[in-house]
Amino acid sequence: MPSEALRLAWDFAFRPRRGVGRVLDAPRKAPRLAGLILLAYMAASAVFYRLKPEGFPMPMEGFVPLETPHSLFFWLKVQLWTPALAAVLVAATAWFSGLLKDGKLPLRLAAAVLSAAAPVILLVLHANGKVGTPLFAGLWVVLLAAMVPGWRALDARTWSALGAILLAANAPALALLPAFSAAVLLRSEPLYHVLEMTLLFWTLGVCAFGVGRAREMPTARAFAAVFLGFIAQIFFVFSMHNAGLLPKDVLKALMAV
Repeated sequence: MPSEALRLAWDFAFRPRRGVGRVLDAPRKAPRLAGLILLAYMAASAVFYRLKPEGFPMPMEGFVPLETPHSLFFWLKVQLWTPALAAVLVAATAWFSGLLKDGKLPLRLAAAVLSAAAPVILLVLHANGKVGTPLFAGLWVVLLAAMVPGWRALDARTWSALGAILLAANAPALALLPAFSAAVLLRSEPLYHVLEMTLLFWTLGVCAFGVGRAREMPTARAFAAVFLGFIAQIFFVFSMHNAGLLPKDVLKALMAV
């Protein structure tokens, strides 16, 4: 199975049409292979960020970097949040793709953005002390309950395909790891930032193409669904921090990676 996972990772990174086709042809087996890709990404990321100087590249103005040094155990602890973030991405993308799949795009997109704004409102109210933590958690439960009908509309095959595609889409990060390592060794911040942008759009492109195929929807609509799914990950991270479940140093690390 590791060799099959390696081939799937290669296909997703460099031949996404073939990689997505393999997932759709074997929706039961593909999630296991994609899970191995995710584990490889988690392990590689933990080692990379342990070895990379934490002050490189220079953080954005106003962002307080992590105090150095941090052990490999710390970065492994950070990566333990990756499966939860992946689950949020799959669930959110499933929801938004259902909302955006049919109908007039401007109206559907407006509805999707409005639904994505609900977590922002909750975060702002909680951060300003307008909503206590118990009520904050309760409102999140209500929000998730409202999304259940959309999730139930998807069959098991679609869920399996979406999960496998979005997990296997970590393959571009593994493919660019040597280039990121070279940028760190050269202490080249411009190269590092170019690689970050390359990885962002590469990953979004692979995800959008795969979700479009899995949901039988135009790639442009799938791109919007995936993009909002990634935004949902950010909301999830800050919500976990506001609820006291995510330590501040881990929050900073997740925002840095």
